[in-house]
Amino acid sequence: MKDTTRTLLFALYTALKIVLLILTAFFFFFFYLFIARTFPTNIYYLSYLLIPFTLLLFTAWLLPKGKVRKGFLWSVLALFLAGAIALSSCLGYNAYLGSITIPMPADGAIDPYEYLAFDKTSKIARLGKPASLRFSAEQNLPVLDGAAAFFPLYSSFVEAVYPEEVCKLNDRTSPYRYNNTRGAYSSLAQKDADILFAFGPDDEQKAYAEEQGVEYELIPIGYEGFVFFTNSKNPVKDLTEEQIRGIYAGRVTNWKELGGKNEKIQPFQRNKGSGSQTALAAFMGDIPLMDPPTDLVNSFMWGIIEKVSDYKNYGGAIGFSFRQYAEELVGNENISFLSVNGVQPTLENIVSGAYPVRMPFYAAVRKGERTAEMDAFLNWILSEEGQSLVSASGYAPVN
Repeated sequence: MKDTTRTLLFALYTALKIVLLILTAFFFFFFYLFIARTFPTNIYYLSYLLIPFTLLLFTAWLLPKGKVRKGFLWSVLALFLAGAIALSSCLGYNAYLGSITIPMPADGAIDPYEYLAFDKTSKIARLGKPASLRFSAEQNLPVLDGAAAFFPLYSSFVEAVYPEEVCKLNDRTSPYRYNNTRGAYSSLAQKDADILFAFGPDDEQKAYAEEQGVEYELIPIGYEGFVFFTNSKNPVKDLTEEQIRGIYAGRVTNWKELGGKNEKIQPFQRNKGSGSQTALAAFMGDIPLMDPPTDLVNSFMWGIIEKVSDYKNYGGAIGFSFRQYAEELVGNENISFLSVNGVQPTLENIVSGAYPVRMPFYAAVRKGERTAEMDAFLNWILSEEGQSLVSASGYAPVN
């Protein structure tokens, strides 16, 4: 009778342990989700190590006392130490990559609230006097949208010409919106916006407009320099246009071929559909681009996904952007702009046309759908007042 009772109690005790292990597993599963959503990446990675380790300790608790449990615990400890060493190495390498990574100014990279129209603390350029064109709230106001690079510029236009009371950014009824290059071209094609400020559309954006029965009309309102940069320790300071095309076509692969060190060239690119990547494709002309470097990134919602790498300032790296948009990078002593065909990408050289890689940017509209207000606004942008704001915002005017 005692043996039966002892066996029954042991079975209940073991069952209780199993239930506790299952409950603990559920607890750590939800705790892991909480960590993944809430805490910084390093703590998130640390959970990869601590949670399995804790579950293994609970598993050891289920084992009977003796050599089996002791051996299992030593094995768990050895695995934990090995995992800790591996995790430390990964975190150290990630920290190194973070120290040399410079996220390129891409669509959505600015804080629009630093460049709001009608905000006294805004960084936008201002006329300093009333504009010759002023809209009222009762007029058919053109809905504006655009790329991140030009949000400060068209915020200046809004403050000069539009009525403040109807211009709350991205409000449902506001004509003042910001959805970056991709979103703005989609909005224009879908007739949710009337004028957008951006570089020209890429092939996919043109194809989408055709699907919507829309054709874009592009009105040049200014010029911007398309610039290339490298690690400041790279002895190569000047390239020709053809040499740069050779790099991004994958034909030129070592800096030694360009008068530099015997070091592999690592040409970074941007995401497809971004303004700067579209500009690179335009610069390349009919020459096909090489495949961009990519990173494997852990996405909480989608698992391991592949994305175009941010620029990493390796000794052999080369990247690109627009001059005004990347100007702050010059303050980084580890980055230097390349001259192209012997000409530095200064604003003066872009205005004069001496710098060879300058590109127009546009006020884009739907062809054949311009209203009287749109015509008045576009004419004002091309006037002396509008072009003065283009200059004051750091771009080369067309007039």
